Amino acid sequence: MNSITMTNLGFFLNEVEFYEHIRMKKGSKRALPIERILESARNIPKPKVLYRISEAKIIDATHFTLDGIEFVSEIGVEKIAKTSYIFPNIVTAGAEIENYCFSRDNVLDQYIIMELCNFACQFAREALIRDVKNRYGVEIKDWIYPGEEGFWLESGKKIFELFENAETEIGVTVTEVGLTSPSRTAYAICFG
Repeated sequence: MNSITMTNLGFFLNEVEFYEHIRMKKGSKRALPIERILESARNIPKPKVLYRISEAKIIDATHFTLDGIEFVSEIGVEKIAKTSYIFPNIVTAGAEIENYCFSRDNVLDQYIIMELCNFACQFAREALIRDVKNRYGVEIKDWIYPGEEGFWLESGKKIFELFENAETEIGVTVTEVGLTSPSRTAYAICFG
């Protein structure tokens, strides 16, 4: 099955949610430096999505395959047994905003920009959900992330093996221990 790559998502920051998240009132005197930081950085995030539909086969109570690649997760087996559609995916805020963050010396700048990274990654996840619904008519009902809910981190990085070249497609790499670059990247299996 071919992968679906989404790279031109047109990131839009929901400022109401952002200010609520950082527990600050927009327009307040305390928020002026944050508004300045956001103004300079708001157009930098380039969130991206890479996903596919996979064929799943349950091997036993703790092992399953996606397109022939074996995973270990009891909760994954349980979720596969209850669903019809499996979508391994990688979403990222993009290297652009993370690189911009690392170029800042001021701690407040770095903090606000990293929160902006988190919002960009969430924006990519929401774009994935919308695209799956529009393209396949399927609602995403559940997710498993490596390192959570008994889905081994070591097994989770196999998600990258399902894609020919995540680095070329969306600029993301993963280490042997499962750390991604850019760091504001999430990889998971979602179920519809």
